[in-house]
Amino acid sequence: MTDRNRAARFGVLWALQYDRRPQDLPLLRFLLQQQTTFHQEAVSWGMAPDLTLAGFLVAEHRQVEDLWLHWTAKNVSFDTALGYHLYHLLTGGVAATVEAVRASAHPDRDRILGDITSDRHTDAAVEEWLNGQRARFPAAPADESLKSWAHHAARLGEREASRLFMTEWAIGEPRTEATLNTLQFHLAQLGYLTEAVAVQREAIAISEASWPGAKASNLLALAQLQRRADDLSSAWKTLEEVRSILPSDKQGSCQGLWRHFAKECFLLVPLTPDDSTARRRLAASDQHLQGIPRLWMDGVLDAAVAAAEQADDPQTLHRYRTLQQAAACEREQEFSQATRGTASGPTTS
Repeated sequence: MTDRNRAARFGVLWALQYDRRPQDLPLLRFLLQQQTTFHQEAVSWGMAPDLTLAGFLVAEHRQVEDLWLHWTAKNVSFDTALGYHLYHLLTGGVAATVEAVRASAHPDRDRILGDITSDRHTDAAVEEWLNGQRARFPAAPADESLKSWAHHAARLGEREASRLFMTEWAIGEPRTEATLNTLQFHLAQLGYLTEAVAVQREAIAISEASWPGAKASNLLALAQLQRRADDLSSAWKTLEEVRSILPSDKQGSCQGLWRHFAKECFLLVPLTPDDSTARRRLAASDQHLQGIPRLWMDGVLDAAVAAAEQADDPQTLHRYRTLQQAAACEREQEFSQATRGTASGPTTS
């Protein structure tokens, strides 16, 4: 689902962050409701900063009756249940909130009471949390970091402004892997893939990782960027370098890395314009796939099927579809075993 008003709604929220007035509460409530609806209908996982900002701006008005808005926002998903802080509900005062919930006929009354009375929440703790939110969402634009401006601009659809803000932020930071990873990811998200490739190369060059798997992971990220940038020849060469340093044990701790590596190899096959080269790459990818466990994970077999279809190799395609069926059965078996183990719980003597 596409939310055509999301950028405009965030623009209003952003403006309200810097111009806070008591009379804005009805508008803020509406925006929080809209952000909650957006998460209910369009966000399958995670929690967007838009929801956090809307929740904070409403919470700062400290109205007890807003606890129901906050409860709805908190209960959209597993991620919001964890990420949308319980203290949103308590900003009207802990005692007043408990009293309001007890007096209500809300269907979640007992659940809410359990959450807000299970620990000794205090008004002082809620105030400390609010101060932390105020630091996260400053009232003055000058107090925002360049990194925050970059994210704001991206949410408003201002790609070039976002790129400039994030690049300027990185200039002022130590040139570490962490800085470069943040910069690379942001540039790639914006679609500046050539610049992202250059940053990822720099990150690989300064990496101090001694474990081969860590370097292989960095190189795999580079190959993915090169593929997205349509530099297919460089992407394949990078994958060959990944293969040369991958630990040989496909069953151990690197099995996930092996799956992602094989998937990336398969993804290049349909993009290869030369049929002969595509078939050679399919054969190489097939060799890499051999011996990798838990093929139902990470979409590796979906990529393999698409590659075999594009290469017009019916025999290999049939084999991969058979593997898909077997992998699906394996997945169900693992899930069933995990469910039975969770249901039985630990035993005691």
